[in-house]
Amino acid sequence: MRHWFPGLMLALVFTLAAGISSADAGPQPLQQIFIISVDGLNYEGYVSAPVHNMKHLADEGVFDEKSMALQVDTVEAAEASLLTGSFPQDHQHITVKDKVQTETLCDIVRKMGKKFAVIDGSGGKLQAYEERDKTYYSVASCESDEKVLEQALKTFKQERPFLSYIYLNDCRNALLSLDEKAYYETVKNCDQALGMFVNNLRKEDNYYNSLIVVTSARGSSPSNNVPLIIHGPGLKSNTRINNSMVIDIAPTICKLLKADHPANSRGITAVDALLLSPEEEQQTILKWADSLKSDRISAWSKYFQLQGELYQTIYQMTSIKEEKQSIFNFVGEKEDTINRLKNQIRTERLIYLGIFICMLAAYLVEYLMLKKKFLLFK
Repeated sequence: MRHWFPGLMLALVFTLAAGISSADAGPQPLQQIFIISVDGLNYEGYVSAPVHNMKHLADEGVFDEKSMALQVDTVEAAEASLLTGSFPQDHQHITVKDKVQTETLCDIVRKMGKKFAVIDGSGGKLQAYEERDKTYYSVASCESDEKVLEQALKTFKQERPFLSYIYLNDCRNALLSLDEKAYYETVKNCDQALGMFVNNLRKEDNYYNSLIVVTSARGSSPSNNVPLIIHGPGLKSNTRINNSMVIDIAPTICKLLKADHPANSRGITAVDALLLSPEEEQQTILKWADSLKSDRISAWSKYFQLQGELYQTIYQMTSIKEEKQSIFNFVGEKEDTINRLKNQIRTERLIYLGIFICMLAAYLVEYLMLKKKFLLFK
């Protein structure tokens, strides 16, 4: 209990400050976006560790505790999917050597004439987002999440980027250690670092005009579920949503920015999370329906293609089976022929042996007769 006390006190201060500030804060325009990707954070860790700050953000904003994450092997593929709203086969950013082959939130922000920054706590795995202008900041992977968030705050104060994408990896490292107690302790420490980061935004009056997203891009447990927390202008408060995916983040942010979705985006706008007028909601739902129709055609086309490939494979397997049977039959016939020839050779050898024995017997008889004949004339 004493071990959790500092985190609990920080959350209480956070909550009291939120109550005081929110009393004076009306609806504010969106001024900046912070996307915080906590690699290794999963549903089990969220519900089992004391994450008071995350839960406070969830209570004030929109929350799905069982959002569907991606099953990918690399950090690069997962983070690119979150930023593009597409799957790895679409963006093709699998390793640090690859370039993203489709549009990202960073590209959309640049089109709007605004700046973005990527604060990479992995030590360099996300350097593909480095542009000619200084937009990429690498932090050694051995540094704590608190240090990464401090760098993000420093970058925000100095550069004032509209979009800050922050990657944290302490929870992932703890998860790989296979020590459950250490993992939950790391999740708690990450939550405390997040609380300090949000409190700094609050002190600078940058909390209620900020869109803050906290999630994990890839699954790290058998359930493949991760918490998704979205807090900020244009969103409902104290709202629970269901059946979301991490690829829905990009199109939802684009809807708040009144911008088109990233090209090749496969996610859908979280309509039930946004403060929309009835007309906007209806328009969004219609676009969603059109997107689902398009996805249906794409899915069925893929299904028919797979069916054709399946039938072709079955035909090839049948042909191989028949050819295999023919080979077996040929081998059987060959063995029969060989056995027949062996029997024939054996029979011939017996016949030749019989003839040879008969000839020997005849020679012996003739010899004995001749010998007797010559003895009579002596």
